Amino acid sequence: MSFVALDPLDVAGRVVQLLEAGRRNSTYKLATVMALVDICVENATAPDGSLMVPIDEIAHRVIGYYWNQVRSFHLHGRLAQVVRGRSIPDRIADARDVLLRDGLRTAEAAREACHPVYQRLVRSVRLTMAQQPLTHLQSVPHSQIRDEFLFDAAGFHKKMTVSDLDRIAVIVLRPGVPDGLRRTSTLLRTFVRSLWAHDVIDLNRAELDAEDIDGFLFGADHTALRALVDPLRDLQSGRCFYCDDRLTAEVHIDHVVPWSMIPIDGVANLVAADTRCNLDKSASIPIREHVTRALERESLSDVSALTRIPVLHKRTVSAAQGVYAALPAGSILWRSSGTYQPYSP
Repeated sequence: MSFVALDPLDVAGRVVQLLEAGRRNSTYKLATVMALVDICVENATAPDGSLMVPIDEIAHRVIGYYWNQVRSFHLHGRLAQVVRGRSIPDRIADARDVLLRDGLRTAEAAREACHPVYQRLVRSVRLTMAQQPLTHLQSVPHSQIRDEFLFDAAGFHKKMTVSDLDRIAVIVLRPGVPDGLRRTSTLLRTFVRSLWAHDVIDLNRAELDAEDIDGFLFGADHTALRALVDPLRDLQSGRCFYCDDRLTAEVHIDHVVPWSMIPIDGVANLVAADTRCNLDKSASIPIREHVTRALERESLSDVSALTRIPVLHKRTVSAAQGVYAALPAGSILWRSSGTYQPYSP
Protein backbone atom coordinates (compact mmCIF):
# COMPACT_ATOMS: atom_id res chain seq x y z
CA MET A 1 0.00 0.00 0.00
CA SER A 2 1.49 3.38 -1.02
CA PHE A 3 1.17 6.56 0.97
CA VAL A 4 1.08 10.12 -0.31
CA ALA A 5 3.55 12.36 1.54
CA LEU A 6 1.69 14.52 4.02
CA ASP A 7 1.85 18.29 4.26
CA PRO A 8 3.92 19.37 7.32
CA LEU A 9 0.97 21.08 9.00
CA ASP A 10 -1.17 18.00 8.42
CA VAL A 11 1.47 15.87 10.16
CA ALA A 12 1.50 18.20 13.16
CA GLY A 13 -2.29 18.39 13.25
CA ARG A 14 -2.71 14.63 13.25
CA VAL A 15 -0.06 14.20 15.97
CA VAL A 16 -1.91 16.76 18.11
CA GLN A 17 -5.20 14.97 17.47
CA LEU A 18 -3.78 11.61 18.57
CA LEU A 19 -2.29 13.06 21.75
CA GLU A 20 -5.38 15.05 22.71
CA ALA A 21 -7.76 12.11 22.26
CA GLY A 22 -8.33 9.99 25.33
CA ARG A 23 -6.74 9.85 28.77
CA ARG A 24 -3.08 8.93 29.15
CA ASN A 25 -1.96 6.56 31.91
CA SER A 26 1.67 7.66 31.61
CA THR A 27 3.85 10.26 29.92
CA TYR A 28 5.44 7.65 27.63
CA LYS A 29 3.58 8.69 24.46
CA LEU A 30 4.68 12.29 25.01
CA ALA A 31 8.30 11.22 25.51
CA THR A 32 8.10 9.16 22.32
CA VAL A 33 6.83 12.09 20.26
CA MET A 34 9.54 14.39 21.65
CA ALA A 35 12.18 11.77 20.82
CA LEU A 36 10.89 11.38 17.26
CA VAL A 37 10.82 15.16 16.74
CA ASP A 38 14.45 15.46 17.87
CA ILE A 39 15.55 12.56 15.69
CA CYS A 40 13.83 14.11 12.65
CA VAL A 41 15.49 17.48 13.29
CA GLU A 42 18.92 15.86 13.45
CA ASN A 43 18.75 13.39 10.56
CA ALA A 44 18.41 13.61 6.78
CA THR A 45 15.64 11.66 5.11
CA ALA A 46 15.87 9.04 2.36
CA PRO A 47 15.24 10.19 -1.23
CA ASP A 48 11.54 9.27 -0.88
CA GLY A 49 11.18 11.43 2.27
CA SER A 50 11.06 8.53 4.74
CA LEU A 51 13.39 8.00 7.70
CA MET A 52 14.54 4.75 9.29
CA VAL A 53 14.74 5.10 13.07
CA PRO A 54 16.34 2.41 15.27
CA ILE A 55 14.20 1.61 18.31
CA ASP A 56 17.40 1.70 20.39
CA GLU A 57 17.80 5.36 19.37
CA ILE A 58 14.27 6.14 20.52
CA ALA A 59 15.08 4.49 23.86
CA HIS A 60 18.26 6.59 24.19
CA ARG A 61 16.32 9.82 23.58
CA VAL A 62 13.55 8.86 26.01
CA ILE A 63 16.14 8.12 28.70
CA GLY A 64 17.66 11.52 27.99
CA TYR A 65 14.34 13.28 28.60
CA TYR A 66 13.65 11.47 31.86
CA TRP A 67 17.27 11.70 33.09
CA ASN A 68 16.83 15.11 34.75
CA GLN A 69 13.17 14.54 35.60
CA VAL A 70 13.91 11.77 38.11
CA ARG A 71 15.60 14.24 40.47
CA SER A 72 13.69 15.19 43.60
CA PHE A 73 11.23 18.01 42.95
CA HIS A 74 11.45 20.28 46.01
CA LEU A 75 9.60 18.66 48.92
CA HIS A 76 7.50 16.42 46.68
CA GLY A 77 10.31 13.97 46.01
CA ARG A 78 10.38 12.13 42.71
CA LEU A 79 7.39 12.95 40.54
CA ALA A 80 5.16 10.08 39.38
CA GLN A 81 4.85 9.69 35.60
CA VAL A 82 2.57 6.63 35.47
CA VAL A 83 -0.75 5.83 37.11
CA ARG A 84 0.59 2.79 38.95
CA GLY A 85 3.47 0.34 39.09
CA ARG A 86 7.20 0.56 38.51
CA SER A 87 7.94 2.97 35.70
CA ILE A 88 10.63 3.74 33.15
CA PRO A 89 11.67 6.79 35.26
CA ASP A 90 12.07 4.48 38.28
CA ARG A 91 14.48 2.29 36.33
CA ILE A 92 16.32 5.35 35.04
CA ALA A 93 16.62 6.77 38.58
CA ASP A 94 18.18 3.54 39.87
CA ALA A 95 20.67 3.39 36.99
CA ARG A 96 21.39 7.11 37.24
CA ASP A 97 22.45 6.80 40.89
CA VAL A 98 25.04 4.17 39.92
CA LEU A 99 26.26 6.10 36.90
CA LEU A 100 26.63 9.34 38.85
CA ARG A 101 28.78 7.53 41.41
CA ASP A 102 30.96 6.42 38.51
CA GLY A 103 31.38 10.06 37.42
CA LEU A 104 28.97 9.96 34.46
CA ARG A 105 26.83 13.07 34.88
CA THR A 106 24.62 12.86 31.80
CA ALA A 107 22.82 10.15 29.85
CA GLU A 108 24.98 10.92 26.81
CA ALA A 109 28.14 10.49 28.89
CA ALA A 110 26.92 7.08 30.07
CA ARG A 111 26.02 6.13 26.51
CA GLU A 112 29.39 7.14 25.10
CA ALA A 113 31.19 5.27 27.89
CA CYS A 114 29.27 2.08 26.97
CA HIS A 115 28.69 1.56 30.69
CA PRO A 116 27.07 -1.87 31.27
CA VAL A 117 24.47 -0.40 33.63
CA TYR A 118 23.40 2.04 30.94
CA GLN A 119 23.35 -0.66 28.27
CA ARG A 120 21.08 -2.82 30.44
CA LEU A 121 18.84 0.20 30.99
CA VAL A 122 18.50 0.75 27.24
CA ARG A 123 17.54 -2.89 26.69
CA SER A 124 14.89 -2.62 29.37
CA VAL A 125 13.49 0.70 28.19
CA ARG A 126 13.37 -0.28 24.51
CA LEU A 127 11.13 -3.27 25.29
CA THR A 128 8.70 -1.18 27.31
CA MET A 129 8.67 1.45 24.56
CA ALA A 130 7.81 -1.19 21.97
CA GLN A 131 5.09 -2.81 24.09
CA GLN A 132 3.42 0.43 25.08
CA PRO A 133 3.85 3.78 23.27
CA LEU A 134 5.02 2.38 19.92
CA THR A 135 2.16 -0.12 19.98
CA HIS A 136 -0.51 2.39 21.02
CA LEU A 137 0.77 5.74 19.74
CA GLN A 138 -1.37 5.62 16.60
CA SER A 139 -4.40 3.91 18.14
CA VAL A 140 -7.68 5.79 18.21
CA PRO A 141 -8.99 5.62 21.83
CA HIS A 142 -11.94 3.31 22.59
CA SER A 143 -11.78 1.65 19.17
CA GLN A 144 -9.83 -0.98 17.25
CA ILE A 145 -8.75 1.62 14.68
CA ARG A 146 -5.13 2.55 14.09
CA ASP A 147 -4.31 5.73 12.19
CA GLU A 148 -0.89 4.55 11.03
CA PHE A 149 0.20 7.72 9.27
CA LEU A 150 3.50 7.91 11.18
CA PHE A 151 4.86 4.37 10.67
CA ASP A 152 3.72 0.79 10.09
CA ALA A 153 3.00 -0.62 13.55
CA ALA A 154 1.68 -4.02 12.40
CA GLY A 155 4.44 -5.92 14.21
CA PHE A 156 3.96 -4.16 17.55
CA HIS A 157 1.79 -5.51 20.38
CA LYS A 158 1.69 -5.33 24.18
CA LYS A 159 3.16 -8.83 24.67
CA MET A 160 6.18 -8.34 22.46
CA THR A 161 9.29 -10.27 23.45
CA VAL A 162 12.93 -9.29 23.15
CA SER A 163 13.16 -11.65 20.15
CA ASP A 164 10.23 -9.87 18.48
CA LEU A 165 11.92 -6.53 19.07
CA ASP A 166 15.30 -7.71 17.80
CA ARG A 167 13.60 -8.93 14.63
CA ILE A 168 11.88 -5.59 13.98
CA ALA A 169 14.70 -3.35 15.30
CA VAL A 170 13.53 -0.17 13.52
CA ILE A 171 10.51 1.87 12.57
CA VAL A 172 10.33 3.66 9.24
CA LEU A 173 8.65 7.04 9.37
CA ARG A 174 6.52 7.43 6.28
CA PRO A 175 7.39 9.89 3.47
CA GLY A 176 6.64 13.44 4.54
CA VAL A 177 6.46 12.65 8.27
CA PRO A 178 10.12 13.44 9.09
CA ASP A 179 9.92 16.75 7.21
CA GLY A 180 6.61 17.55 8.89
CA LEU A 181 7.97 16.86 12.38
CA ARG A 182 11.11 18.87 11.66
CA ARG A 183 9.38 21.90 10.17
CA THR A 184 6.79 22.08 12.97
CA SER A 185 9.23 21.06 15.71
CA THR A 186 8.98 24.30 17.70
CA LEU A 187 5.17 24.20 17.76
CA LEU A 188 5.04 20.49 18.57
CA ARG A 189 7.58 20.77 21.40
CA THR A 190 5.60 23.61 22.97
CA PHE A 191 2.36 21.65 22.72
CA VAL A 192 3.83 18.38 24.04
CA ARG A 193 5.61 20.11 26.92
CA SER A 194 2.34 21.71 27.99
CA LEU A 195 0.53 18.34 27.94
CA TRP A 196 3.42 16.69 29.78
CA ALA A 197 3.47 19.28 32.57
CA HIS A 198 -0.31 19.02 33.09
CA ASP A 199 -0.18 15.20 33.00
CA VAL A 200 2.50 15.20 35.71
CA ILE A 201 0.34 17.48 37.84
CA ASP A 202 -2.64 15.13 37.39
CA LEU A 203 -0.59 11.98 38.03
CA ASN A 204 0.80 13.39 41.27
CA ARG A 205 -2.56 14.71 42.50
CA ALA A 206 -0.86 17.69 44.06
CA GLU A 207 -1.17 21.46 43.97
CA LEU A 208 1.70 22.14 41.60
CA ASP A 209 2.35 25.16 39.41
CA ALA A 210 2.45 24.30 35.68
CA GLU A 211 5.16 26.86 34.89
CA ASP A 212 7.33 25.63 37.75
CA ILE A 213 6.83 22.03 36.65
CA ASP A 214 7.71 22.87 33.03
CA GLY A 215 11.00 24.45 34.07
CA PHE A 216 11.87 21.43 36.21
CA LEU A 217 10.92 18.82 33.59
CA PHE A 218 12.54 20.44 30.58
CA GLY A 219 15.21 22.80 31.85
CA ALA A 220 18.88 21.87 31.55
CA ASP A 221 20.60 20.54 34.67
CA HIS A 222 23.30 23.18 35.01
CA THR A 223 24.65 21.50 38.14
CA ALA A 224 25.87 18.62 35.98
CA LEU A 225 27.71 21.09 33.75
CA ARG A 226 29.58 23.04 36.42
CA ALA A 227 32.65 20.87 35.79
CA LEU A 228 32.99 22.70 32.46
CA VAL A 229 33.42 26.18 33.96
CA ASP A 230 37.20 26.17 34.39
CA PRO A 231 38.08 24.14 31.26
CA LEU A 232 35.89 26.29 28.99
CA ARG A 233 37.08 29.51 30.60
CA ASP A 234 40.66 28.41 29.90
CA LEU A 235 39.77 27.37 26.35
CA GLN A 236 38.31 30.83 25.76
CA SER A 237 41.29 32.62 27.33
CA GLY A 238 39.11 33.90 30.16
CA ARG A 239 36.68 35.73 27.87
CA CYS A 240 32.95 35.48 27.19
CA PHE A 241 32.30 33.42 24.08
CA TYR A 242 29.76 35.94 22.74
CA CYS A 243 31.01 39.44 23.57
CA ASP A 244 34.72 38.73 24.28
CA ASP A 245 34.61 40.69 27.54
CA ARG A 246 36.69 39.41 30.43
CA LEU A 247 34.81 36.76 32.42
CA THR A 248 34.28 37.53 36.10
CA ALA A 249 33.85 35.07 38.95
CA GLU A 250 30.28 34.30 37.81
CA VAL A 251 30.55 32.16 34.70
CA HIS A 252 27.51 30.69 32.93
CA ILE A 253 27.58 27.56 30.78
CA ASP A 254 25.34 28.20 27.78
CA HIS A 255 23.91 25.90 25.10
CA VAL A 256 24.70 27.62 21.80
CA VAL A 257 21.93 25.71 20.01
CA PRO A 258 19.30 26.23 22.72
CA TRP A 259 18.45 23.31 24.98
CA SER A 260 14.76 24.08 24.49
CA MET A 261 15.19 23.57 20.74
CA ILE A 262 17.26 20.39 20.91
CA PRO A 263 18.60 18.97 24.21
CA ILE A 264 22.32 18.41 23.59
CA ASP A 265 24.70 18.42 26.56
CA GLY A 266 27.87 18.06 24.47
CA VAL A 267 31.05 20.12 24.77
CA ALA A 268 30.65 21.17 21.11
CA ASN A 269 27.37 22.86 22.02
CA LEU A 270 28.49 24.42 25.31
CA VAL A 271 30.34 27.68 25.91
CA ALA A 272 31.33 29.88 28.83
CA ALA A 273 29.44 33.18 28.85
CA ASP A 274 29.05 36.14 31.15
CA THR A 275 25.80 36.88 32.97
CA ARG A 276 24.64 39.62 30.60
CA CYS A 277 25.01 37.57 27.41
CA ASN A 278 23.63 34.36 28.89
CA LEU A 279 20.50 35.98 30.31
CA ASP A 280 19.91 38.12 27.22
CA LYS A 281 20.32 35.20 24.80
CA SER A 282 18.22 32.88 27.00
CA ALA A 283 16.45 30.39 24.66
CA SER A 284 16.93 32.49 21.52
CA ILE A 285 18.37 30.89 18.41
CA PRO A 286 21.71 32.59 17.71
CA ILE A 287 23.11 33.70 14.37
CA ARG A 288 24.83 30.84 12.56
CA GLU A 289 28.26 32.43 13.05
CA HIS A 290 28.08 31.68 16.78
CA VAL A 291 27.35 28.01 16.11
CA THR A 292 30.13 27.81 13.53
CA ARG A 293 32.66 29.34 15.93
CA ALA A 294 31.61 26.96 18.70
CA LEU A 295 32.04 23.94 16.44
CA GLU A 296 35.43 25.12 15.15
CA ARG A 297 37.03 25.48 18.59
CA GLU A 298 40.16 23.40 19.10
CA SER A 299 40.84 21.09 22.06
CA LEU A 300 37.18 20.14 22.60
CA SER A 301 38.27 16.53 23.04
CA ASP A 302 40.68 17.61 25.80
CA VAL A 303 37.84 19.34 27.65
CA SER A 304 35.74 16.20 27.23
CA ALA A 305 38.48 13.95 28.57
CA LEU A 306 38.92 16.21 31.60
CA THR A 307 35.21 16.49 32.46
CA ARG A 308 33.84 13.17 31.10
CA ILE A 309 31.20 15.14 29.21
CA PRO A 310 31.11 13.97 25.56
CA VAL A 311 31.91 16.30 22.66
CA LEU A 312 28.90 15.32 20.47
CA HIS A 313 30.32 17.33 17.57
CA LYS A 314 28.55 15.41 14.80
CA ARG A 315 25.24 15.49 16.62
CA THR A 316 25.53 19.25 17.24
CA VAL A 317 26.30 19.86 13.55
CA SER A 318 23.27 17.81 12.48
CA ALA A 319 20.99 19.45 15.04
CA ALA A 320 22.06 22.95 14.00
CA GLN A 321 21.45 22.14 10.34
CA GLY A 322 17.98 20.85 11.20
CA VAL A 323 17.08 23.80 13.40
CA TYR A 324 18.08 26.41 10.80
CA ALA A 325 16.48 24.44 7.96
CA ALA A 326 13.16 24.58 9.81
CA LEU A 327 13.30 28.36 10.34
CA PRO A 328 11.14 30.55 8.09
CA ALA A 329 12.96 33.38 6.33
CA GLY A 330 12.85 36.52 8.45
CA SER A 331 12.94 34.71 11.79
CA ILE A 332 14.73 36.79 14.42
CA LEU A 333 18.14 35.50 15.49
CA TRP A 334 20.20 36.64 18.48
CA ARG A 335 23.53 38.32 17.68
CA SER A 336 24.58 39.94 20.97
CA SER A 337 23.06 41.54 24.03
CA GLY A 338 20.13 43.61 22.77
CA THR A 339 21.01 42.96 19.12
CA TYR A 340 19.10 40.72 16.71
CA GLN A 341 18.98 40.19 12.96
CA PRO A 342 16.53 38.49 10.56
CA TYR A 343 17.34 35.01 9.31
CA SER A 344 18.17 34.64 5.63
CA PRO A 345 18.38 30.98 4.45
